[in-house]
Amino acid sequence: MGKRITCGNMSAVSMDDRGRVTLPAEMRSKINAKKFIAYLEGDTIMLIPIPDPSEAKGSVNIPWSIEELEEAGEELAPKRG
Repeated sequence: MGKRITCGNMSAVSMDDRGRVTLPAEMRSKINAKKFIAYLEGDTIMLIPIPDPSEAKGSVNIPWSIEELEEAGEELAPKRG
């Protein structure tokens, strides 16, 4: 693995042949999320962490299972414009 370049809250990372990017451990340790919303703004890729709903620990009473919510999100995502 090559040398990583860092500057403040930024770090230069590489994308592999499959389009995967690994976030540095320092960043991962500060964000409590495994999933992200990714969107393109101009020529900048923005990542927004999605907190794990199972870790909400009763702060919100949701009448659906996590699987049902994920399925509904997958069905609705392509319909957004």
